[in-house]
Amino acid sequence: MVKRKFVLQALAAVVLYVGISLILEKEYTNEIILSEVLEGLIFGLLYGIFIWFRERLKKKKE
Repeated sequence: MVKRKFVLQALAAVVLYVGISLILEKEYTNEIILSEVLEGLIFGLLYGIFIWFRERLKKKKE
């Protein structure tokens, strides 16, 4: 259940990042979309690692 929570939060971060980036970019070519999706996946991966690490530190303190 906890893994699912982390994955859903990371996917939501990817979707928001890509959506906001495309709106701000105001260009919708395949090149730009692919670039933004790749950046979004990297951002989502880093965010997922961050929230996993944060939860792990919380559990150690308890």
